[in-house]
Amino acid sequence: MNARLIWGLSVPLLVGCASSTSSPESNSGATSRGSASGSSSTPTSGDDAGGDDAGGDDAGGPMLLSQTGLYADIAKGTLGPGVYAYQPQYALWADGATKNRWVTIPEGTQIDTSNMDFWIYPNGTKLFKEFALNGARLETRMLAKNGTGDWFMMAYQWNSTQTEAVAVPSGVLGAAGTTHDIPSSEQCGMCHSEMVDRVLGFTAVQLSHNIPNGLNINQISTMGWLTKPPTTAYVVPGDPTAQAALGYMHANCGLCHNYRSLVYSTAVNMDVWLEFGVSDLQMTPTFMTLVGQPNTGDVSHLSFRILPGNPMLSAAHELMDLRAAVAGPLDDMRQMPPLATNVVDTAGLASVDAWITELPADAGP
Repeated sequence: MNARLIWGLSVPLLVGCASSTSSPESNSGATSRGSASGSSSTPTSGDDAGGDDAGGDDAGGPMLLSQTGLYADIAKGTLGPGVYAYQPQYALWADGATKNRWVTIPEGTQIDTSNMDFWIYPNGTKLFKEFALNGARLETRMLAKNGTGDWFMMAYQWNSTQTEAVAVPSGVLGAAGTTHDIPSSEQCGMCHSEMVDRVLGFTAVQLSHNIPNGLNINQISTMGWLTKPPTTAYVVPGDPTAQAALGYMHANCGLCHNYRSLVYSTAVNMDVWLEFGVSDLQMTPTFMTLVGQPNTGDVSHLSFRILPGNPMLSAAHELMDLRAAVAGPLDDMRQMPPLATNVVDTAGLASVDAWITELPADAGP
């Protein structure tokens, strides 16, 4: 068992093994997770994860990216049949890395969208996310659903010739001599296991856009991917400043801070996961659980999660502006997000600060 401090309260994170995470899928309450086993949660150091001839199945899934179905021809970059590019309208910060994303679901299956805020994906769903720095691919991560509550999570490190990527279940620190760390499979579970059916970016809110060269919710509705397509378009509530801040927190904080997570049910009742049917800014969970709300725990000594009009006296600003790599190891449990970032997202922080600044002094309870 691992423990993290989330807004000052120690939260046990029971994560899946190197190959998969398992939990019941239900429409209420927090999810439970399988026990950790099979792989270290601490990434190893090194430039290469393994030779090009590594492969075969291990820990329940493919050990080479070329075996996952993402590519029909990995050397040429030709996507496999039924694989589509997509892009969420609000991105998860990755310390400046550029990202590409793809998804595939088995032909003839559908995503259960009876709860538009928490989709349930069909068995055989695969999602991929590629990370690159300075034009060189460093890793591609895969989530693959084997069965109800059973997901295979693996990162694949690209070799120096960019011709293949090899599974690194224990992760890699400083991949290819960069500052980019590849997470272990256990670390993948620390974030994805807080979501009902594991997926964070291929959702109703995130696909409600018209970004070119990628799937959106209208397209997948037309393709027949959804059991219950939405009847209205979703727009994030508020003016453009509020929309940018709420969207940013949805993508970067909502994976843990949502009412269906273990963090919410056992630690702190903060919810920044946007809800598809809520159109009034003041009725969003973000507004109701942050603005003018007193702080809890000891992760911050400031009095309020968000003090309207004053970012510098808001715990949200304080914790987003921390990174343990700069401030020291004692801040490892204070920085937000607590995992997978060593560099402050100054643009994202500025968007949250701008919204806090424009809030009237009497906003909140």
